[in-house]
Amino acid sequence: MKRRVTGFLAMVLAATTVFTGCGGSGGQKTSSKKQDAQSITQDVSKTKGSIDVWTNLSQDEMNFYVKEFNKIVPGVKVNVTVMPSKEYRTKLQNAFRTGTNAPDVATFEISDFGVYKDTDILENLSQEQYGAEEISKKMIPYVDELSRDKNGNIKGLSWQSTPGGFWYKKALAKEYLGTDDPKELYKMLSDWDKIVEVGKKVYEKSGGKVALLDDVESVLQFYASYKGQPWVDDKGHIISDDYMLKMFKMMQTVVKNKVDAEADMWSAGWTSGMYAKDMFILTCLPTWGLNFCIKPGIPADEMDKAANTWGYMQAPTPYQNGGTWYGMYSGSKNKDAAWAWIKTMTSNEDYLVNGLAGTWGDFPGYIPAIERCIKEGHTDVVTGDQQYFSDFYETAKNVKGDPMTKYDRQAWISAGAQMDLIATGQATPEEAVKGFKEEMKNIYPEINID
Repeated sequence: MKRRVTGFLAMVLAATTVFTGCGGSGGQKTSSKKQDAQSITQDVSKTKGSIDVWTNLSQDEMNFYVKEFNKIVPGVKVNVTVMPSKEYRTKLQNAFRTGTNAPDVATFEISDFGVYKDTDILENLSQEQYGAEEISKKMIPYVDELSRDKNGNIKGLSWQSTPGGFWYKKALAKEYLGTDDPKELYKMLSDWDKIVEVGKKVYEKSGGKVALLDDVESVLQFYASYKGQPWVDDKGHIISDDYMLKMFKMMQTVVKNKVDAEADMWSAGWTSGMYAKDMFILTCLPTWGLNFCIKPGIPADEMDKAANTWGYMQAPTPYQNGGTWYGMYSGSKNKDAAWAWIKTMTSNEDYLVNGLAGTWGDFPGYIPAIERCIKEGHTDVVTGDQQYFSDFYETAKNVKGDPMTKYDRQAWISAGAQMDLIATGQATPEEAVKGFKEEMKNIYPEINID
């Protein structure tokens, strides 16, 4: 199968702008004592006013969120502007730079949040009038960590946590691995060397018909999401060669040994492969993978046939992938209503349990809501009676949050491009490390490389 050029960010590149001018302290600095003095209604259910919310989430999602919010805070009118990602990032950057018609609240994907959180563009929610510290300390630890700037101030709150693991097709797991029990599978697949050996056996046993993994990008998903270090540190040094070489060598090993099905992650064929009886057993995805990747591949009129067909198991090492934050524009004239939105959508327990998780299937970041979901037995039709929120929770508690910076989006793109060269035999792991570093250096001259 022909590989695509960009790996993980194929779907993002179609709609992405790389920020080079808003990181660090280079963004607009907004300072207004009058604005900071705006009164904040402590009981947000009584808040009145209006806010503009900008996002690159879907219109369906936002319609749902606004409806649920107004059940709790009826006095705030929410004006939502939904844009495609490329347009969104460009217009948001321009609005913040000029201060003209900027939204009161904006959503930030994890790498975009890294661009803005160390600037004065986003309101410092650690200020006493907001009470964000009380909320954030009840978040999954890595979510709390990633919500803070380099000085420890909260610059946004996330409604979700996104620990990742392996989703697997139960029937194929039982046929080729001898079990569909997640604990037994974890023992069998507890490190990448074991994954490769099992993958070789699956390929042989199936006559090349079935692969253990969907795509080599599962390796990128795992390694790039669990680095234990930033892509570029605060002194401008790029991630260590040793780590990158280890990742690229594992990619090469997976490809050479036919461990992956070359399913072209994020493509239409990959999505449809979620429902295909044969093709692959495992896919490496975070919490949102079930509702945004697996279930969209199942025809709506055949969802009953898909009941109890998928399981979830923990990955060899806890990692996270993705996540979205709400941030408040520091120049907002509607901070009372903006805070009512952020607080409600990230910490209202009833909404998070019954709305976000119960209806939308998302995994909260707020621990009291997570524990209530587990207590109430959250599950899904395609996972049968598996209480996978418990597994999410165990993973999430042990995830380490890599510092997010302005370099992250491009680093993913560059790593994905080198992955494709390896997959097609156009680069060795050593050449991939060199290519990655050179591309990053060309885009960001300030980076230090050996």
